[in-house]
Amino acid sequence: MTAFTIDINNEISSFTISGNINQIVKNKRFLLTLKRLGFGINNDTISIPYETKTQIKILDEIRNLFAKFGLDYSLSENIEAELKSYHKEEENFELFTENARAIRNNEFKGNDKLVKQFDDFQSVLKIKMDRELYKLQLLSAFHMAFAQNSCNFAVPGAGKTSIVYGAYAYLKNLPKEDSKHVDKLMIIGPLSSFAPWENEYFECFRVEAKSFRMSGDPNVSIEKKLEHLYSPNAPELSLIFHGGVDRFQTDIIDFLKRNKTMVVVDEAHRIKNPEGVWGRSVTDISKEAVSRVILTGTPVPNGYQDIFNLYKFIYPFKFKEILKFHYHNLEDMTSNSSLDSNRVKELKENISPYFIRIKKDDLNLPPIEETYVQIEMAPYQREIYNFIESQYIEHFKEDSSATVKDILNKAKLIRLRQAATNPSLLSKTLKDSLENNELTGEFDPNAIFTTDTDEFINDSEFFNKITNYYNLEVPRKFNTILHTLQNDIFAENGKVIIWTIFIQNALELQEYLKTNNIDSKLLIGQIPQEEREITIKAFNDPKNNEFSVVIANPFSVAESISLHKGCHNAIYLERDYNCSNFLQSKDRIHRVGLDDNQITKYYYFVSTNSIDEVINSRLHLKIQRMEEIINDDIPLFRQIDNNDETDIIKELIANYAQRT
Repeated sequence: MTAFTIDINNEISSFTISGNINQIVKNKRFLLTLKRLGFGINNDTISIPYETKTQIKILDEIRNLFAKFGLDYSLSENIEAELKSYHKEEENFELFTENARAIRNNEFKGNDKLVKQFDDFQSVLKIKMDRELYKLQLLSAFHMAFAQNSCNFAVPGAGKTSIVYGAYAYLKNLPKEDSKHVDKLMIIGPLSSFAPWENEYFECFRVEAKSFRMSGDPNVSIEKKLEHLYSPNAPELSLIFHGGVDRFQTDIIDFLKRNKTMVVVDEAHRIKNPEGVWGRSVTDISKEAVSRVILTGTPVPNGYQDIFNLYKFIYPFKFKEILKFHYHNLEDMTSNSSLDSNRVKELKENISPYFIRIKKDDLNLPPIEETYVQIEMAPYQREIYNFIESQYIEHFKEDSSATVKDILNKAKLIRLRQAATNPSLLSKTLKDSLENNELTGEFDPNAIFTTDTDEFINDSEFFNKITNYYNLEVPRKFNTILHTLQNDIFAENGKVIIWTIFIQNALELQEYLKTNNIDSKLLIGQIPQEEREITIKAFNDPKNNEFSVVIANPFSVAESISLHKGCHNAIYLERDYNCSNFLQSKDRIHRVGLDDNQITKYYYFVSTNSIDEVINSRLHLKIQRMEEIINDDIPLFRQIDNNDETDIIKELIANYAQRT
């Protein structure tokens, strides 16, 4: 029996030494070296801290120290596993990087070994997959399979799910004794992604996926979830919400140790914060995966520091060596991105072998038609809107530095958007109006603009018009929707998705359409996930004519949803000035898989002489700026929104002055 055991505690990033500790404490020279390593003693155990980048170096120092003083020791199973993983990733890494870069850039035709691997890869996919991948999907899937650990930053609508299934099919087809072989898939993503992953499995392989959802179903007990993770015959596909990993972290690690698993983090920008529970728990499990994949079309939504956790996930032992920048360096790079092009270029060069980005221009999607529909407000709506706007404009003029960051200013802009669409929304609190609370800060949204505190309620005439608006007239936008459906969309036997920011709008519009004999379904937050999935499946079926209208909120259907199989029309009842949300909503029906001659139509409803015109103008400018950077490998979308804080209010004041 050995006198000492060296173990590792990943939770506190330290090595531990247990055994006859007194023998070490009495050895001053031994103790002096440990002091240099920052040791501590607790409950007859010596702990020695390490950082990720120095982990193996510290372990080597400890082992050399024991050898130097002739002390017998053993390594725990945990450390043996760490060493095995470390040496596995060190092996031929430089050559691997060169080959991965060559595949990424599609510059490997002169490499006979890679050409043969690519030919073998295509042969396997022809046999195993029913769906044929297009050229860039095929290259991306080959890169993913070759690298095992990679990021795919393809834009929404590029078919990232099919790319993953292509790589998975190849790795699963490898001999079981091959170190790259996998036979299980664990998807970590939003709840809305679960059904698409299951449905796309069938589309790719023509067999139903054997799957288990770890999240999203209140009827599945903790016991059932644990039973799944410890089952010797677990279903092939495991689906878990980003925020659900922390609770089962230890059990998931045990699952990954016992199963050859590809772990995929879908919509991975949600784990960008290294200090957050989600990001920490997801990256902590990655060491035990055979293959690690990151999927997101927006890798750096807030800054280059967002890339940190993504690479920590795919290469937990080497990510700092790959990035060559510390987290704070990346933050600084974001703050000075316009002046720091050399460091940004260096970062992209460092990480480029391990990611592929399919850009919008690469997709060669069929054309779109965009129609801006100018709508005159009905009399009562115009009166209400003008009254509110005049008061708010005076408020904005009094504060020349007014910004959207101010909670009350943001609330006023939301109220103007409501009045421009449907004044009956003004009788609701903002919390009741919005799908997800756009108001952030220390204020309670229930206390803002309730029917007791609105400045316009002091005028009883306008208060009565607002509270009774529902009975006074139908909003002109509702009338125009009915006309567009009957004369344009239904005339061509089409289906349509109607986008609205406000919950009450969705409910009232659905009721209005029903009174005109048009059935519709809702895709908003209060609709249970199971019901949403049924709606999406039926809506996507071109043969299903049970309903032809879906009313949706971009916050509920912004990610992981494809509606292009059955729908080619979208109406925007109103829009906000969030460019990313707007473009993501457009991508729901304009994506890979459309026929070459299929035209996708968008209708934008704009109330004349209102904030709608300002938002339309702002979005147009932001889209122009986005097009300038969208083809960047890691586009920093923050650059688009940085100067929006005061511009929206300034333009509203200028627009009002011009009109009045």
